[in-house]
Amino acid sequence: MTGNSRYLAEVLRVILPKHKDKEFFLYSNKQIHPVFQDLFGPNTKVVLEPKNIPGPIYLNFILPKRLKQDGVEVFWGTIQMLPFKKLPIPSYVNYHDLNFVSAPETMAKWNYLQHKLLSPITMKNADKIFCLSKNTKIEIIKFNPKYEDKCLVVYPGVSKQKTTKQKTNFPKDFFLTVGTLEPRKNINRLVDAFLEFKKNHPKDKHSLLIMGRKGWGEEGEFLYQKLKDSKIQNLGIQFIEKPDDSTLAEAFKQCKAFFFPSLHEGFGLPLLEAMLEDKRCVASDIPVFKEILSDKCDLYVPPKDTKDWTRSFELMSGPIKKRSPKFPTKQWTWEETARKIEEVIFQ
Repeated sequence: MTGNSRYLAEVLRVILPKHKDKEFFLYSNKQIHPVFQDLFGPNTKVVLEPKNIPGPIYLNFILPKRLKQDGVEVFWGTIQMLPFKKLPIPSYVNYHDLNFVSAPETMAKWNYLQHKLLSPITMKNADKIFCLSKNTKIEIIKFNPKYEDKCLVVYPGVSKQKTTKQKTNFPKDFFLTVGTLEPRKNINRLVDAFLEFKKNHPKDKHSLLIMGRKGWGEEGEFLYQKLKDSKIQNLGIQFIEKPDDSTLAEAFKQCKAFFFPSLHEGFGLPLLEAMLEDKRCVASDIPVFKEILSDKCDLYVPPKDTKDWTRSFELMSGPIKKRSPKFPTKQWTWEETARKIEEVIFQ
């Protein structure tokens, strides 16, 4: 379960019930995540491939045939890719970031090569590009100014997830961070900063709760093993792997503050989820986060400065302070996200 899949699921929950007169096809070369199961109705058909086909082959050679066979009239590419051969129907695409340009070092080599080769073609073939943030739009325009008219900023929304009645053994006083263990998320640096904080303040009772899944690279392997080490756990670091939605929601509700140390993001949906629970946030000092957070109650930290992350733990370990001003929930709704997409794909 990623931010991208949550974005899609929440938008479909708004769109599908409103358009019962239309027929929707959901195409995938992999099994559908359980979060989508409640979306399937009489006007929604899921088309899965019977064999495990690599993504690029499926996207460029199999999917166009399926679209033609099913008589699809409009295509919405939700994974930042369109087939390299332009489709004969209106085609729209989500763009979450331009990592292959702005942060290639945070990408797996194969993923980097795929995006470097195919993203320029996707942007050329798209009739409209849904940008997850103003920062994403700026990055695309810098990459190729002629795509400016295609770009439309469509922010995600946020809604409270149901918490679980089954109790999770959370620490008493804890800071929370969420993300896949991969280089872009920068969680290893946050762990080192927290360990330094505990070294400087051995009597402090705070814990650091990390929720996510194993990724790739040093953060995927080295950090994964590091978090399993009993010595690390005894110093107040707890890792919950692949938490379900209700456990995640409960963690946002109970945490003292939320930390988000990413080197690069297309947006940062977990920040909205933390703010919705009235939590203060400590996040990397990168442009996109300044579209979300409040200078009056949140902290920005240079993402590669371990000492500053350590200092931020010290600042947040004091008395709990609620958000001020309050988070503007009406500004960040999935209904507004869906409305902007509907205006384009159903025109």
